Amino acid sequence: MGDEKRGSIAFFSTYRPPLPLDIYSSPLLVTSRKDELHMTDGLSYNYNAQIIPSNALKKILTRPKMASEGNEADVDSGRLSAMVFVSERENLETLHIALQFKNDDENSLRVKVFSFSDVFDTFNGDYLVYVTTKDELRDRRQPWTAVYKTNLKTSETSRLTLKVISNLKCDRVADLSPAVSPSGKQIAVASFQNYGGWDGEIEDLKTDIFVMKTDPPLGRKMVIRNGGWPSWGSDNVIFFHRKVGDFWGVFRADISKGRATEFFRVTPDGMDAMTPAAINATTVAVATIRQKSKFGDIRVETQYRHIEIFDTTGQQPRQITMNIRPKADHFNPFVIDGGKRIGYHRCKSEMLKVRVFPTFSPDGSKLAFVDNEFKNVWVADNKGLRIVQKTRGPDSIFAPVWNQNPEKDVLYVCMGPSFNATEKLDICAIPEASRGRGHHKILTAVSNNAFPSTSPDDY
Repeated sequence: MGDEKRGSIAFFSTYRPPLPLDIYSSPLLVTSRKDELHMTDGLSYNYNAQIIPSNALKKILTRPKMASEGNEADVDSGRLSAMVFVSERENLETLHIALQFKNDDENSLRVKVFSFSDVFDTFNGDYLVYVTTKDELRDRRQPWTAVYKTNLKTSETSRLTLKVISNLKCDRVADLSPAVSPSGKQIAVASFQNYGGWDGEIEDLKTDIFVMKTDPPLGRKMVIRNGGWPSWGSDNVIFFHRKVGDFWGVFRADISKGRATEFFRVTPDGMDAMTPAAINATTVAVATIRQKSKFGDIRVETQYRHIEIFDTTGQQPRQITMNIRPKADHFNPFVIDGGKRIGYHRCKSEMLKVRVFPTFSPDGSKLAFVDNEFKNVWVADNKGLRIVQKTRGPDSIFAPVWNQNPEKDVLYVCMGPSFNATEKLDICAIPEASRGRGHHKILTAVSNNAFPSTSPDDY
């Protein structure tokens, strides 16, 4: 171990904004940005929230750590409410509770946050129902998420997801997105149960919706084939999303007779709608993208993800966030106060600057990367941060890599449209890269060439 050498790894990730997510809410009738309430203390990344029902909050306030924060009278009067959410302030995705105290100013809240140990999804009266990965992983590259419930009074915890009883592929069971029915007697989950586990899909996960009782015997049964993200509109109605053709849609199913065979599409075809949050049996809040975008687009307002409310009785959709922050993405709506307000999470700022394709020089003295538009190459070293190669972009340059001889100060890049096998793509050299002279030399003549890699012997 004495001769062990350690270094640094540079990487970039997708689907994670570089500025923190946080949780907000808005009324159904929005007049200005002042109508939007900040629902947390603003620390760290915060997302995936649900309101805590008043009866559950009263039980939580009996815990020794919470007893001094409020009482039943505060809850009944509306002076104190609470929300449960996921936060990364402990360097893990962990469960937190935000106590929200009303200020004299109706447009603000005083928030105090308390931490729990498990990631969760839904509150249900006496129980906390959540999804967790606390159990031991059985199979590589397979999900092991399971739904549990914990009694808020006794702390008794039990697993609701089926246990694997053999090593057969068909016995792999993992559940996602638990939702508790309004009566508190049933739980719906999206499950890989019928698919033998995860098959590598990224966005369109192959899950079915199963329903079980909250108390044994669970009587687990499938009620919707090909669906995810269940949300109860009533004890017999479930809203869910699925992808049909090129677009995601939100659907409504009546499960009063067991497995549903007829589905009503709530959101129109030709636009994406996902992550439903039911307000009642006919009304649902969803996240929508009304116009698809492709890489390199300068997005217009309809290409952002917004929260809207749809009604199955024929009323026109009601836009919520479009009227507040038209050029921001909003995620995972949840219902507050019976539908008087709708919550969601979004980035704290609309001004996102993302860097991708990082590469260190061999001696570690310089870092090169590309901006999120694939337009410019940047270098950071002891002289500062600067652009060293500009293009007419966007989507014109990517994947820089240093020559492994540090004395040569050469970067190699791909120049042309990214990830498009039908277009010409060249590998180019940028000499004296850290000087930022802005010229390059084309090294390839024809076809589509990508992702250069230099040899250690400098050939």
